Amino acid sequence: MSKDISKEWDYRVVRQTTEDGDEWLSIQEIYYDDETKKPMAHTTDLEITGDTIAGMRTQLQRMLWCLDKEIVDEIKSEVAEDNMEDRILSLEMENAEMRDRLTELGDIIKDTPNNMELGGKVRGL
Repeated sequence: MSKDISKEWDYRVVRQTTEDGDEWLSIQEIYYDDETKKPMAHTTDLEITGDTIAGMRTQLQRMLWCLDKEIVDEIKSEVAEDNMEDRILSLEMENAEMRDRLTELGDIIKDTPNNMELGGKVRGL
């Protein structure tokens, strides 16, 4: 029995409104909440891709079907609201933390002559 993926996602027309109040529509993949079945997220950069022409044709047909469904308003994302400077700062902090942990792990490995003792020390990080 095949799984009904339409309960997890489908294509829908998404209405996006700019800060100036202008609206524009796009076809996007919409992902639904498992419990409420309401839209919870959507793509922002949809492409038509596939391994075969038949697969691409199926993808396009599903997009055509979405034109007969109710339009979904854009789903705001906290990530999309972060400005680029905040995102870069966050990534730099994550990278610094990872470098510190890797340095610490390297020091533990150098200081442990017996591999049997290494597991407990690494798990303690």
